[in-house]
Amino acid sequence: MFGVVLCHSVIIQIIVFAIRPVVSYAALDLGVSPGFLGLLAAAYALPALAMAVPAGHAIDRLGERKALIAGAVLVVLAMAAAYAGLGSLWLLVVATVLLGAGQVLTVIGQQAFIGNTSTARGSDAAFGYYGFAAAAGQTIGPLLLALPGGSRTVPPLPLIMLIGFGLACLLLVVSAFVRSNDRAPRTSRVPLLKTVRGVVVLPGLVRALLASSLVLASVDIFVAYAPLIGVDRGVTASAISAMLVARSMASMASRLALGRLTHALGRRRLLVWSITLSAVSLVALSLPLPVPVLIGVAAAYGFVVGICQPVTMSWISVLAPAGTRGLTMSLRLATNRLGQTIIPAGLGTIAAGAGAAGVLGASGAMLVIAAWASAGVIATPSDET
Repeated sequence: MFGVVLCHSVIIQIIVFAIRPVVSYAALDLGVSPGFLGLLAAAYALPALAMAVPAGHAIDRLGERKALIAGAVLVVLAMAAAYAGLGSLWLLVVATVLLGAGQVLTVIGQQAFIGNTSTARGSDAAFGYYGFAAAAGQTIGPLLLALPGGSRTVPPLPLIMLIGFGLACLLLVVSAFVRSNDRAPRTSRVPLLKTVRGVVVLPGLVRALLASSLVLASVDIFVAYAPLIGVDRGVTASAISAMLVARSMASMASRLALGRLTHALGRRRLLVWSITLSAVSLVALSLPLPVPVLIGVAAAYGFVVGICQPVTMSWISVLAPAGTRGLTMSLRLATNRLGQTIIPAGLGTIAAGAGAAGVLGASGAMLVIAAWASAGVIATPSDET
């Protein structure tokens, strides 16, 4: 069943990372201003902020399978709306909202399933493989943009939409094969706010959520501001592409080795050191280094930052009492999305005066706070090395 959930993760990530840029292309093809893309981004983020916590609470009561099926149905509807919306801006917005809602349900359902089926000592390896599967889907999805049939600047939008619809139907089929974990106790109808209060006061949970949010925001900042390194320093687009690919591939490699790394170092020590080295790497990227060194540092950053997200997922899963893992994973998703919305925008004000170097340096300083937060999280069984 674990393999089925990993397959489920790959499929949803392929869909999201292929269709979101395709929707942007479709909107631009209809003549919208670049500012309209911000509306599309907000339309995608809104469901995570609005429904993540209630969805997680529902998953704890009803089981992961129903969430995965409901999420897949929303993704199928999103793809149908997106295909029909190739000539309608508002249908594209509706499709984006549906895709965001479907992604929320599927991701929380997947993470709750892994958390409920993994032991405390085995959760790091399980979430490492899960992170690898998600990264693989995120790598494959954009490759669909290179399919033949489009123009020099616009990919074949109808073809990619049809492929996305087919993948969404496959996602629904795969969802039907998932069985909710019977070992996880289902919570009673306790009011949502009361349950949230009970989870938030768990020792170390807020620090783990803070560390997760800051680390993920740093990845978004690196991806968004890597092109500015090229503009500021005259680095070629191919070199910037090599930096981004090196970061992604190194993150995938570290996630495959996560179980062994955690066993060797312990969860808390591994998380603190990986975040600290991520901060050092970002500060190094702010320096005027030769291109080969920049690519090497980007790979180093990718390796250590790739450790952080699966470890925080595992840690939060272990901290959460049985029967509340859907809720805790939804809190993590909501805080991550909030951080992805607020932090890059805040640090973006630095770019006007200090360029990419200032933003990356500030992001490195931000990760020092994340390292501090992770150092204060309570010990768990895998910290006993």
